[in-house]
Amino acid sequence: MDISNEAPAPYTPKDQGFWRITAALMLASLLVFSTLYVFQPLLPVFVNEFNVSATQSSLLMSACVFSMVLGLFVLGFLADRYGRLSIMNVSLGITVLLLIVMPFSPSFGVLVALRFLQGFFLAGVPAAAMGYLGEEVSPRDIGLAMTLYISSNALGGMGGRVIAGYLTDIFDWETTILSVAVFGVAAALLFMFLLPKERFFEQQNQPLCQDLRGMMIHLTDKQMLSLFLMGLLLQIVFTAVWTYLPFYLQAEPYNWPLKWIAFTYFAYGLGVLAPPLAGRISNQIGLPKVMLAGVILLLSGVWMTVTAPVALVLIGLGLLCMGFFIAHSMAAALVSKSAKHHRSGASGFYLISYYIGVAIGSTGVGALWENFRWIGVTGTSLVFLLVLGFLPFYKKMHKE
Repeated sequence: MDISNEAPAPYTPKDQGFWRITAALMLASLLVFSTLYVFQPLLPVFVNEFNVSATQSSLLMSACVFSMVLGLFVLGFLADRYGRLSIMNVSLGITVLLLIVMPFSPSFGVLVALRFLQGFFLAGVPAAAMGYLGEEVSPRDIGLAMTLYISSNALGGMGGRVIAGYLTDIFDWETTILSVAVFGVAAALLFMFLLPKERFFEQQNQPLCQDLRGMMIHLTDKQMLSLFLMGLLLQIVFTAVWTYLPFYLQAEPYNWPLKWIAFTYFAYGLGVLAPPLAGRISNQIGLPKVMLAGVILLLSGVWMTVTAPVALVLIGLGLLCMGFFIAHSMAAALVSKSAKHHRSGASGFYLISYYIGVAIGSTGVGALWENFRWIGVTGTSLVFLLVLGFLPFYKKMHKE
């Protein structure tokens, strides 16, 4: 039989295509998440630059995240109809173009509007990447590819924050955004060169209403709703701390410059290292127990930041990152494991609740910061703890 007539096989680590896919998606992820979070440590700068409040400045985060939620719906649907590769290419291109335009914004309102538009297209990669991996990579090896992709999410978030704080303290915020844009141009071009064409994509012609009905089924399942709520609450606490941390450390008794604050984001490194270890432990004691351990670490880390000694604050940030990424990875795994049908829809709802948590944790918590300062921000973790105790899925799964 002529080998040219053989059907293509999914990529494995033995194939060059596997590593091209992994490298391309890691680059895309680095660009997406560095762009998403690059504004977070700069919020105090925009307060002074545009004469706005801390809560108003946080719109640069929440506006982007709200439109990202919309993009997950729309671009995810379009990716199933017209192909994942084209959606990711267009999304990355527009994301970079908006980065180039932003430093020339004439007003704060225009900058927020550009961030809102950018958020929609930032969703293109997370909306399409998992579907692409599921089709092109061997089921046996998709775990490796997915782990590397998700790890780059944390690296992108960390890199964007560290670079933003450091460069802005030396130069200005416009130079910082243009620097990210330069990286974005290189990353987008490499992505388009490296990522192989889709070989197994089959265009879906189902009506939109039918797709939506399949997704909505998960909103009637109490166990799935609990997991979606878990993602929401995890992200509210995590985002609230990191959004208002620059304000906290710039004030008394710390008086840190922005470039010092930027280095605190290296705590994200623990978020890259902890989930793989947690995954191994979960194989022995179960996902829910490891998730609960992550929550305890998260809450312990939050409350350590309330203490005055800066060493305890830094240790607390490390525990916060470790606990968050452990709990988040376990919750995402539980969503995939618990969904018996329409798994993409279930994962989509989890991501949507997750990013809504980002928006609430940034702007929604702003009133707590304005009125009660750091104790108000950290107080959100108490709400998280109280709600967690009433979630029905944990007891059910604990018995399994």
